[in-house]
Amino acid sequence: MHNEFAIAKVKVKAKHQCHAVFGGPEHNTDVGHEVSKAGLGVILCAGAIIGLSGFFFMVGGLIKSGGITSFVKGWLTAFTGI
Repeated sequence: MHNEFAIAKVKVKAKHQCHAVFGGPEHNTDVGHEVSKAGLGVILCAGAIIGLSGFFFMVGGLIKSGGITSFVKGWLTAFTGI
């Protein structure tokens, strides 16, 4: 306990990794690196879900309004208040 505030470095043995996504096989992998990859995956999936829902809502608005010109006119009216 001579250095009680030291941050431990942990290595994880990876047996089966997805080589197509993250590159070649690594025998010792840093835990922080793996957590970062998982966090990035979660953020990218959330962004994809939000983007797709926005796209589908826009298509639904186009269909409901009756065309692109009515959609743009309604959007401008809602945005400007005129």
